[in-house]
This record gives sequence, structure tokens and C-alpha cells, in this order.
Amino acid sequence: MLAGVDRARILRPAVAATSRPARSPMAYSITETCIGCTACVKACPVNAISGTRNEMHVIHADICVDCGLCGYVCPPEAIVDFNGTVATRFKRRKDADRIAVVTPERCTACDFCFDVCPFDAIKYRAVDDGFYNVAEVNPDVCKGCDALCVAVCIKEAIRLVPREEALPDRKAAEDKVAASQ
Repeated sequence: MLAGVDRARILRPAVAATSRPARSPMAYSITETCIGCTACVKACPVNAISGTRNEMHVIHADICVDCGLCGYVCPPEAIVDFNGTVATRFKRRKDADRIAVVTPERCTACDFCFDVCPFDAIKYRAVDDGFYNVAEVNPDVCKGCDALCVAVCIKEAIRLVPREEALPDRKAAEDKVAASQ
């Protein structure tokens, strides 16, 4: 071995001067509080975020354009900027522990809420011997996110209420549905 010579430099060819400069650190990252709702994946204009539903997602630095849309739509505020500050334009809700409740008399089973729920918390319950369906929210799965189901309900059959109030309301709605069968 030659004294004072870097062996790795001899074995590795020099990088061409025209190579792409090193990219600065990415501005946004996803923390362990990610719930896997896929809202960031849907919002990303360059498909820089990947992950499986209900599992932590990842921002790919080589694709990300640092636009911040992911932080804008993240319900659990799991996306932080390079300073570690939550990347969001919304103030945290005072009533963050809300869940959706369906009023069965108004529900027409139109599929809008079913399709928009990122947590698959909405299912249908058959009434009238299966001729008619009513949306039903699973309180164990519902995160009360950003009222997506409320926003798309054309019959105003869904509302978000604090969880402790929702469970008795849900029971009353179930009783009404059961009575109509």
C-alpha cells in the first residue's frame, strides 16, 4: 500500500464535472403520527408520496418539489417542514375528537360518502328486507378527519359530533333502522 494515498480514490473513477449537483435536504417529511389516510398521496401533484392505507407513508426526496400541499391536507398534522414545524395552513381543531353520525331518514345510499372516506369507516346496512340501504359509520374506524363525508353528502344526512355525544346518537339511529325492518 502506498503511504498517504487514499485507496478508495484510486479504485473509484472520478465523478464527471458535469454530474448533477447534490440536492439540498428535502423541506418536508412525514412523522410517525401518520395514520395512512392517503390524503397526502391524493394531493401530491407529482406523485412523490407512497404508502399503504392505514400505514405510515413516505415522501420521496428525488421526486418531491417541496410545494407543501401534503401538509395542507394532512388530517393528523403528521407532515413537518425542515425546522420540524407542522406544515399546515389550518389551525388545529378544538373538537378534534369528532366522528360522523348518519341520520338514516335522510340517507339515500348515494355512495358519495362511501367513496370519499379515506378510512373505509362507512359501510351500508340493508333495511326493508335488503331493498334499501342506509350508510352506517363505524365509530372505531372513523377519525372525524376533515368532514369529507359531510361535504359530499347531498342530503345533509351526515354530521360530525364529538365522540362522546355520537355514540348515543348512533345507537338511536340504529334503533330507528331496526324498527323499520
